[in-house]
Amino acid sequence: MLGARQRHRVFAYLLNAANCLDCREDAAYKLTSWISENAKLLQFDAGWDLFSPPKLHRYSPGSDLTPRAWSAVRGALRNAVQATRRARPDLTRRRLLRLADTAGLSRVDIQIFEFLLLHETDPLIASLVDDLVSSSRGGRCMNVAHPVPSMVLNLPYRTVSARFGPQAPLVRTGLVSVDYDGDLTLARRVHRLALVPDSGADVKELLLGTPDKAELAWSDFAHIADDRDHVERVLRGALRTGETGVNILLYGPPGTGKTQFCRSVAERLGVPLFSVGEDDDDGAEPTRKERLGDLGLTQALLRTERDSLILFDEMVDLLPQSDALPFISGPYPRRGIGATGSKLFVNRLLETAPVPTLWTANTGDAIPAALLRRMKFTLELRLPPPRVRARIWSRQLSRNAIEASPDETLALATSFAAPPGVAAQVTEAARLAGGDLASVHRGLGALARALGCKKAAETSARAFDLTLLRSDMDLVSLADRLEAREERRLSLCLQGPPGTGKSACVRYLADRLGLEVLHKRASDLLSPWVGGTEQNIARAFREALDDKAFLVFDEADSLLADRRHAVRNWEVSQTNEMLTWMESHPLPFACTTNFGDRLDPATLRRFVFKIALDYLDQGQIRSAFRAFFDLDSTDDVRHLSNLTPGDFAVVRRKADVLGCLRNPEALAGLLREECDAKPERRRPIGFRGGSPGTGPSGSRVSGSPLR
Repeated sequence: MLGARQRHRVFAYLLNAANCLDCREDAAYKLTSWISENAKLLQFDAGWDLFSPPKLHRYSPGSDLTPRAWSAVRGALRNAVQATRRARPDLTRRRLLRLADTAGLSRVDIQIFEFLLLHETDPLIASLVDDLVSSSRGGRCMNVAHPVPSMVLNLPYRTVSARFGPQAPLVRTGLVSVDYDGDLTLARRVHRLALVPDSGADVKELLLGTPDKAELAWSDFAHIADDRDHVERVLRGALRTGETGVNILLYGPPGTGKTQFCRSVAERLGVPLFSVGEDDDDGAEPTRKERLGDLGLTQALLRTERDSLILFDEMVDLLPQSDALPFISGPYPRRGIGATGSKLFVNRLLETAPVPTLWTANTGDAIPAALLRRMKFTLELRLPPPRVRARIWSRQLSRNAIEASPDETLALATSFAAPPGVAAQVTEAARLAGGDLASVHRGLGALARALGCKKAAETSARAFDLTLLRSDMDLVSLADRLEAREERRLSLCLQGPPGTGKSACVRYLADRLGLEVLHKRASDLLSPWVGGTEQNIARAFREALDDKAFLVFDEADSLLADRRHAVRNWEVSQTNEMLTWMESHPLPFACTTNFGDRLDPATLRRFVFKIALDYLDQGQIRSAFRAFFDLDSTDDVRHLSNLTPGDFAVVRRKADVLGCLRNPEALAGLLREECDAKPERRRPIGFRGGSPGTGPSGSRVSGSPLR
């Protein structure tokens, strides 16, 4: 049964429409028929002794609807309106009145919006309007040009149409959008005003939903602490002053924590964060128009407050198609990108945003320069360093009740260069599969193959025996001096045969300095596209600077090749790019190479230290035999001239397979095979003919002085 307020609303619509119609019009016949069909539901007595409705169905439309009968119908409707005019506002009406106060809507705006809302959510109103539309001029009632809304609301046609202008409150707030044909579309969330039962929630909570909660801690973004804290200060100032047009862009590959960063900064500021335009009320993908409507509505609801933030994920969805298409794969634009769109509109949207808004994108290249210029700050989020990933893994494992030691957690972080989003998915899947660490490794390994984030295993700096490095510089003394200095600017070039411990040397120095190692191989940087390698080199230096990491380039001869032998322009430009960054980089970085003679001569003066590593001497061979096999070496092994720590590691694995780990003669034979397989001959220690030094124990520190 209808409530008194609902009946009053229907009677008012009927009376307004009846006053605009002549009894001879088909619409009057349709209206009278509708009243007859719904009279019982409306508890309506129209005085049918003057007019018998059944006759309407036996004659042509309007043929038996006399002026006297029509006048009686209108009189009965006036009485019904008068009788129900004191009815208390129902839930929908109360919510609309609160919406008017929040969004700055006038009484006429609410009157029009209530009609549009009920037309889409109330079957009784929809059937009434459909009858009127079908008998008047057809078309779609939800259109600026259609006369039915003004007829039903008893408002001048010009007044109604003016309420859908570009700067009119209903459109500006995003409650209603108007397309190029004049069709009207309500913001997808507003249906909740009429359909959601009373739960005590206010209008903002009902329309905006529950604010997002952070899953990552503020400390999980310590690797970008300077930029992170700057974003916090900018947003805090914007919330304090109420300044408009405050937009911040976060970009980076999927899973690197862009959305989680937004939630964390909101939690840090103690304000709610509202996501807009993620899906419609049916869970379907929203269109560009729907996302824009959501954004406008959210801004309108929060415009008078200084304690909220807005998150718009996937900013590319907002771009006009001409800007978005280059970044969309496939022959057709995906759903969600509008076929048209105004660049000027998007520019003004950013400039006039009344609430600080956080935007995300997978790449900064996808955003036009005109929009980037309107950002107060842009922040790139990349893969966090291992220590941060280990902390995230630990939290996710604990959350899913999966037991793992600190070393096992660290192994997950260091063995897989997986973004934070992967940890949550893999650990949840492991919980469903039984909740053990083996399930985590299985799921992570499979996903890593698809994502290409499996890393080559690296030897721990602490686990490596430094006495097995034969270099022309005392690494312990060098590390002691570096550790005592505040300045961290340092450059090293480590040359030597494969397996002599160049990477282990760098990891040792980084560990002594308390820095993470950012390891880049030539394959990570070399690009098939012109200019791509240079961009990757620049990105690596910026990443090391942002993460405060010790940057290491393996196979540096591929990146610093002698320009005198170059045959292509890009071979020169990539070396130039490396040299330029080496001059200005303020943090430690190192290059390793097996072929020091292939480096461009100009690189030598860019390195503060040039360290050469060579094959083990006889004393180190004995020590390595004892360290790797826990056995005393045979005499013939000590005289091998080209053994490295890497050879011992390979032979240990081979002997384990062959079952001869406890046989010194067999081990000696395997080591001899490794030596015979090497094409190079024994070379004196030293960098490009530099004077040799002694081993790590007690040697002097050579090379250029520290900067």
